[in-house]
Amino acid sequence: MKYIVAVIVIALVIWGFVFWSGNQTTPTTAEPIKIGFIGPLTGDGAPYGETEKNAILLALEDLASKPDAQKLEMIYEDGKCSGKDATSAIQKLISIDKVKIVLGGVCSAETLAAAPIAEQNQVLMFSAFSSHPDISKAGNYIFRNSPKDTDVAHLDASTIAQKYKKVAMVSENTDYSIGVREIMKNLFSEKEISIVADELYSGGSAPVTDFRSILTKIKSSQPEVLYVNPGTSAKVGGLIVKQARELGITVPIHGNFSLGTADALATGGEYMNGVVISDSSGLADTGKDLIARYKIKFAKDPANEFEMGASYDRITILTEAIKKVGYDTDKIRNYLYNLANFSGVVGDYHFDQNGDVVGVGFTNFVLQNGEKVLYSS
Repeated sequence: MKYIVAVIVIALVIWGFVFWSGNQTTPTTAEPIKIGFIGPLTGDGAPYGETEKNAILLALEDLASKPDAQKLEMIYEDGKCSGKDATSAIQKLISIDKVKIVLGGVCSAETLAAAPIAEQNQVLMFSAFSSHPDISKAGNYIFRNSPKDTDVAHLDASTIAQKYKKVAMVSENTDYSIGVREIMKNLFSEKEISIVADELYSGGSAPVTDFRSILTKIKSSQPEVLYVNPGTSAKVGGLIVKQARELGITVPIHGNFSLGTADALATGGEYMNGVVISDSSGLADTGKDLIARYKIKFAKDPANEFEMGASYDRITILTEAIKKVGYDTDKIRNYLYNLANFSGVVGDYHFDQNGDVVGVGFTNFVLQNGEKVLYSS
């Protein structure tokens, strides 16, 4: 009988240890955990970098209100939407600041340049806005909760193909815009739609501001629809629409998400009415509350509402991961791969084997008096 009791006691002790160890969370540390950030803080892309920085500040405010919260110390580096600057930024973050997690890049050019260095050093990168298809192949430590260019391009090309046979395109010569452009061109070819004009313009530190020569060529090609494809500056997107209309281009205009941002709407003014764009389906109710907080705190709109929400979500996901598995990039990486579902500001989603988001998509809207209204073809 004594042996039976002893066996039962031992079994209960073992069961209790297994239960405890399987359900424990990693205690927070007194010292702040350093997290890096790479994004455009100056130049034409700065509104996007500023939006993410502000969203992070809101997330950190909410995190600080929790009694068991892990303190985070953000180190911001200006990637300038440039591969060269992003490379310098991540090398500094890894070698000098010793970070194990980097938020970004914001622009695809930043992420594509920095990802190989992060992967080599087993540093986890998490982007909320980079969408180039090649990021899917960037490595096992690279994640994003932004949909891919393929999603945007497929939607935009399919929407145009439903009504038109002759398309003119004007794209910024950046990784994002070129990625969208190439996918759309292939899809148009498959659908036997003619690209009657395919114009590129430079962005970055010296963006083009006079598009009349490009647009004159487009007008003479007699398209049935014009697709405007900015990459770095939303203001430039609005300027293209404005100058197109002023030159007498009356055909319908379609474009990517940036045409629906505050900068594009302010620049294009009344000429933006009727422009069809693709953007995220919409934010959850918590996202709407977050937008209101953002506007009050920073006295402006976010450059892109989806980007703001995805950037906020990113902090929540990572702090939950650190709390459960510790500040270990291998364990955090596995946590993200095995995340069954995250209910966030931009929707309910998880990550696939490439670190890409699953569950977040885009839809078409038409711009009317500065508002996005669901588009019906």
